[in-house]
Order: sequence, then C-alpha cells, then structure tokens
Amino acid sequence: MKVLITDGVDPQCAQILKQNGFEVTEIPKISKEELKEIIGNFDKLIVRSATKVTAEIIELGKKLKLIGRAGAGVDNIDIEAATRNGIIVMNTPGGNTISAAEHTCGMMLAAARQIPQATAELKNGKWDKKKFMGVELDGKTLSIIGLGKIGREVAFRMQAFGMKTIAYDPMIPDEYAAHLNIALLPLHENFKQADFITIHSSLNESTRNLIANDTFALMKQGVIIVNCARGGIINEADLAEAIASGKVGAAALDVFETEPVQQDNPLLKLERVVATPHIAASTNEAQVKVAVQIAEQIVEWKQKGKLEGAVNASAVELAQTPGVRSYLALAEKLGATLAQLTAIQANKIVVTTSGEFLQKFSEVITAAALKGFLDIRQTKDTNYINVFTMAKETGITLEQKFEKENPDYTNLIRIELENGATKRMIGGTVFGDKELRIVMIDRFIVEFKPEGTIIIYNNIDQPGVIAQVTQLLLLHNLNVASIALSRDEEKKLAITAIVVDGGVTTTLLDEISTVNGVSDSTLLSL
Repeated sequence: MKVLITDGVDPQCAQILKQNGFEVTEIPKISKEELKEIIGNFDKLIVRSATKVTAEIIELGKKLKLIGRAGAGVDNIDIEAATRNGIIVMNTPGGNTISAAEHTCGMMLAAARQIPQATAELKNGKWDKKKFMGVELDGKTLSIIGLGKIGREVAFRMQAFGMKTIAYDPMIPDEYAAHLNIALLPLHENFKQADFITIHSSLNESTRNLIANDTFALMKQGVIIVNCARGGIINEADLAEAIASGKVGAAALDVFETEPVQQDNPLLKLERVVATPHIAASTNEAQVKVAVQIAEQIVEWKQKGKLEGAVNASAVELAQTPGVRSYLALAEKLGATLAQLTAIQANKIVVTTSGEFLQKFSEVITAAALKGFLDIRQTKDTNYINVFTMAKETGITLEQKFEKENPDYTNLIRIELENGATKRMIGGTVFGDKELRIVMIDRFIVEFKPEGTIIIYNNIDQPGVIAQVTQLLLLHNLNVASIALSRDEEKKLAITAIVVDGGVTTTLLDEISTVNGVSDSTLLSL
C-alpha cells in the first residue's frame, strides 16, 4: 500500500502510517506536472490545501482508492470525479476547529479595534489616537453563517465578550441552537439584525457570492464582516465598494476567491480591511492534530473497514453495520436479476425497503441494488461510492421509498424498473441471518435462491409445460437443483424458475421457447 503525502503535512502522519505497514513517499512541494507523472503509482494521496486534486489527476490515478485531506475543507479536491472513479475522499473534521475559531475571534477584534492598522502607524512613528476609534463587542449582535463545529466554538467565545449570537444554518434544529444560547433566524433576518457577521459555511453553488450587493442592502450601516471560511462566498468587488461607501464598517479576511491573492485586488488597498494569508488553521497544534487524525483514520480503514471522515462514502460506511451485509448481498442479486430479466433501457429505478430494521439502510441498499444492476448492464467498474453518479450518467432517474411494514415479510426489498409503459419488478428477503430469497417477480409470488444458473420462463397455465421443459433439460444432460412455480390469481399465466447444474446454451433456451405456451425464457447467472 503506497501513500503519497504532499503539502508539508506534519511528519507524525507518515510515522503512524509507516508503523502500520504503509509505504510512504513525502513530496512537500509538488508541481502539477510532477503529480500527474507519478500519481499512477500510488493507492492513497494525502494533501492539505495547496495541492489541487483535479479530475485530470484523479483519472491518471488508476490505483487510487483514497484521497485524504489533512484539514476540514475539501474544495481543492474534485469530489464528483473522485466519486465517479470509486475513490473515497476523507477529511479531518474538527482537527483544526479550535485554531480556526480562535483566529476568527482575533480577526473580529482586530477589525473592531483596527489593531493591525494602529500597529503599522505606530511603527512608522505616528501617534494618532483619534484616527483609530473602535467599537465594542459587548452588547452587539453577532450573526454566524454556518453553525458547524467552528461556528459553535466562535459563538461560545464571543458570548463571553457579551455578544448576542444569532445564526443561519438550515441543517441545525432550533432546539439544539437554543441549547447553545443561539437564535436560529432566516438568512435575511441575520443580515438585517447583525452588527458583526462571521462566515463558517462551505463553498458550493448555493453559497458562492452569498454576500454581495443585494445582501449588503439588507445590512446595518457600518456592519463588520469576518470570513475565515472560504473565498468566493463574498463577492470581493461588491465588498470593496461597500467598504468604500461606508456601508460595511470593516472586514477581516483570511480567505480569497483566488489564492495566493492578487496584489491588484481592491480589498488590499482599503485601510479598513484586515487580511491574513489563509492561516486560520496554521497553528502547531492544529497541524499536528490533522496529520495524526488523517493517519489514524486511514489505519482504521485498513484494519477495521471504518470510514471516519469520509465525505463521499456514507453508503460504504453504513455497509459496515452488523446485520445488514446479507441484505446488501440480496440487493445486489435483485439488481443483477432485474438487469438480466429484461433488455429494456431503464429510465427510472425505484427501490423500496419495508421493515423498521431496513429504514436507516435505505441509501446503502439502493447503492447495492444499483451496483448489481449496472454491473450487468455495463463493463465499467462500479462500487457503492460511484454508483449513484454512474446511474445518473446513464440516464436513470432514481427514487427511494420506505414502508414501515409489509403484510407478508418482516423485511423486504423491492426494485422496480420503468421505461415508459413498461415496468418490471422483483422483490426479495433474507430468512434467518444469511438465507437470501427472491420471493416475487412482477405479479407472481415465487420463491427461490438467487444463486447459480437459473432458467426463468413465463407460460400459459396448462398441463404438460413443465414436463416438456424438464425433458429438454434431460436431453441436454442438465441436472435440476430446484424448481419454483407460481401462477397468477386468475390461474391463466404462470412463471417457473429452474435452478440447474451446468451451462445452458442458447440452443436450449430457444428450444424451451418453442414449447407450447412458453414465452419470455431468460437465463440468469447469479
């Protein structure tokens, strides 16, 4: 297992990995071209923020199984490309929380009291007390945009300064925020009420340019803004105009849309801007924490299959839960069976789980069903990480459903395939701990093990059909392992599944199809 570490990750990371049997190569400063040349030799890549793990790099990393980020942010990694290629992306949430929170608080104080500007003037021989009139934090309202670990730590510290804390985070329950003495408000109310705004959200399409001219218009005159999260969340040109006009009293920025920041950036020319070069997590303690954390997470994955910190592999993590493995195997078998039962293109796949035990495993069961289906339908490697992306790329619309209970089975998985008016369905369950069973196909209740070579056919429900089919099997020297039969409620149509020992030729299938009343004969290999 070969690991490449870039960006000057603390040496303890490599030390822990080596102690646990990994072969480690460290290149603290690596160019894009050099990375492209050597990435194909490594199973795992560990980076900080400097290395850009683009789709091109990922495609060249034919052996890559994991990309580790020694830090919280993963915007320098193409998550979609990694997911498409079945590569786990793992970060270290919480490792630099305290450092980032403390830097945010320091930046807030620096902006409010103009500490860097006053220091610079004093060192230049000027003593101008009136110029650097500041504002107190006590009694002011602080808006926290993004109430994750760092946001919560900032709230705790600034409450000690006497600040009233409000926040916006659609993922946090009101009760939890209230327990932290934080009022959750709509985004526009945060902008209207805040004297100070600090940003702690990730950068994505919904947060890009979140703070711009239209949101500045909602804010109080003289509001102070701090961003130690990600560049691009604030429109920098609009912020420069808002500071110049006095709408924004001051800004403290540790991050920029383009890094290293360009020297012609208008924000750097404004006196009321405090700026640092993306150093919120740059403390000795934080760098040791994230280095040790990412190494330990990788070791845990190797030794126990545990995926702590995996940002794109929730299905893989759920799959490690005891008791669910048999249902995952069943879901794959169901998907593979459905793919072989019909040749039609799947426009829509619906995966329904029934039973309280399966409720929390809906996502991973769906991943398993899709994997089974796509493994039959295409040659490209699929796994629980990339299967949702691959299904989308092949034009499949996915729907997941849950039923609290089924009248006939304690736990049941059903998969439906749709293409216009054409629909096929298959369902299965697990008896005991490991006995997988298919129990329904379309409108038929039919039970058999989904393993080995299976001939399935539909026929008119009339005497003599099964006798003629088994006679053909005898002529082809095939032994029958088991037979499952079922007919519809009207007793007009039937379905038969015959598990046989040995290979089935296309000639035999054709001969079965010529038996009077038989239709839709299919061979399953499971």
